[in-house]
Amino acid sequence: MKKNTILFLTIIFASTMSCKKTETVNDDIDFKSLDKTIVIENNDSISGTCKDLIFTINSSNQIDFYSVLRINSSLIACDGYNSILTNPGTDEVSPLDEGFEISEASNWTGVQDLSLDDFAGIGEKYIGYRSCFYPEGVDNFNYGWIKIKLSENNDTLKIINRATNHTNYKSITTGQVN
Repeated sequence: MKKNTILFLTIIFASTMSCKKTETVNDDIDFKSLDKTIVIENNDSISGTCKDLIFTINSSNQIDFYSVLRINSSLIACDGYNSILTNPGTDEVSPLDEGFEISEASNWTGVQDLSLDDFAGIGEKYIGYRSCFYPEGVDNFNYGWIKIKLSENNDTLKIINRATNHTNYKSITTGQVN
């Protein structure tokens, strides 16, 4: 009788565990088509979670141009910050291809002025970013991408579109829109 009770309890326990649902967290992707064009000395920005991301093309003379991604240091709407995905060991923004996973495992920097010159003349590429904000004193990270195209001579920058996964700590893949 004791063996039957143990067997019965084992079967009940096993069936209960096998029926237990695993909770999945869905993506909450916010996709925006931007279609902005930036030319020499004409800044433009796109909003981040808490700070704006400012794109600029400057000139050291009237022939050579350089492009910069700047993170606004003024508070906008909440206390938080943005970080940009960069090449490991440098503060150079990484030009990403479609299908690249952006997550906490990426190489992040909070440097204010980052060169976009590696994007010049290579076609449409992605910038990875993350936003952090602190509701009720708890860190929340959202990951996203921005699709840009920088002309070969660095004098025209097109900001094509962007997406942010508003599910906290959930990665996003470049090109992912839902």
